Amino acid sequence: MEKPLYRQVILDLEQQIKNMQPNAKLPSERQLLVKYGVSRNTVRLALQDLEERGLIYRLHGKGTFVSSTFINQPNIGGMYSFSEELKRTGQKASTKNKSLDLIIPDKNIAAQLNLKPTEKTYKLVRLRLANNEPRIFSTSYLPEKIFPELVIDDLNSKPLYTVMKEKYNQISVMAFEDVEAVCLNSEESKNLAEEVGAPSLKIFRKTINDKNVPVEFTISLARGDKFVYRSRQYNDLS
Repeated sequence: MEKPLYRQVILDLEQQIKNMQPNAKLPSERQLLVKYGVSRNTVRLALQDLEERGLIYRLHGKGTFVSSTFINQPNIGGMYSFSEELKRTGQKASTKNKSLDLIIPDKNIAAQLNLKPTEKTYKLVRLRLANNEPRIFSTSYLPEKIFPELVIDDLNSKPLYTVMKEKYNQISVMAFEDVEAVCLNSEESKNLAEEVGAPSLKIFRKTINDKNVPVEFTISLARGDKFVYRSRQYNDLS
């Protein structure tokens, strides 16, 4: 099946960006319209995708530019897909689901998910790999009332967010994250096949659905030598 037009534009622009210098200016929207023979909306969708993944940045009234750092480093921030991020950099993603248990969470987890003291969550422990090498070790908490009868077989056959959407009609639209720089302890280092004391990013992530309800809280450890956490800030010039 032929790729959608905006995906074709994205792939072509990605190849161009890899051969450009940081902060180099990209062609204007009008120039891209002419080059690819597509609609303005198609070009904007492609540029939005590239911007969200940190490959480019846009300055109002100035144009679109190649990001200055870590162009080929997977971005662990934002509403990302682990598989898609690795695929973009030519790596193969896989997941090992270690365990799935129904528990009564502690007060901190319950507060993150707006749960009452007696309400339960599924505790999902996973290891994410790239080219069969450990990259992220995560523990996710999923409210039982939103994901009733969740079983690990569901997650062994499809990605978590796909199961959320297809089986439970839950669409994630927003995530709040806190990130800490930490050093791995003995147990953590074994999970990530790293040395004790190796640097890591510890990420606390709460995901919200389209009804503004928390549907997931995840605590992850990502190898510090394999990921960058990328964000964008804008100055209010008004």
